[in-house]
Amino acid sequence: MVKKTDCSESSDDEQSYSSSSEEWSKSSDDVDEIVKINGFQVLDSQVNQVKAIFEKHPDIASDFNLKNQQLKNAYMGVLLDLIMTLCRSPNELTMDDLHKADRTVLDLTKAGMKLHWLRQKLDEAFLKKERKRAIWARIRELEEQVKKRKLNLSDLESDLKKQKAAALAVETPFDFSDVV
Repeated sequence: MVKKTDCSESSDDEQSYSSSSEEWSKSSDDVDEIVKINGFQVLDSQVNQVKAIFEKHPDIASDFNLKNQQLKNAYMGVLLDLIMTLCRSPNELTMDDLHKADRTVLDLTKAGMKLHWLRQKLDEAFLKKERKRAIWARIRELEEQVKKRKLNLSDLESDLKKQKAAALAVETPFDFSDVV
């Protein structure tokens, strides 16, 4: 179900959603091709992503019955943004990002999208983030222990040097001048 149209020919209800999903644009200068996939209109640059979603999860929109094309497009844009958020490096993802993603999945699910697979990935992202936090806490704890033990070792080495010096002093025979 793929149909290509030109953005400049679209009506007010068929506005294109920008790939960065920052805003809807309806400029007659726009000549980005719009492709219709399973009832959603997406930019040509998003076609492969949307096709991949429908290939892996064909029932994703089976309960999604919005009539307003603009709203449908917006939901798809939000879904694509959500997926791209989860694709970011774990170092870039904050807990705030994950909590926002969690609320977005809830909203999309309430709207009728079947996103159990995305919920699972989001839960994995939360677990990874928590594991990372726990690992780094343990690393800091171990670094502190190493630091303390290095100080103890330094103190022991100092004591050892003093004891060796004392042992040498005890083992040193008296000199003639010391005895006389």
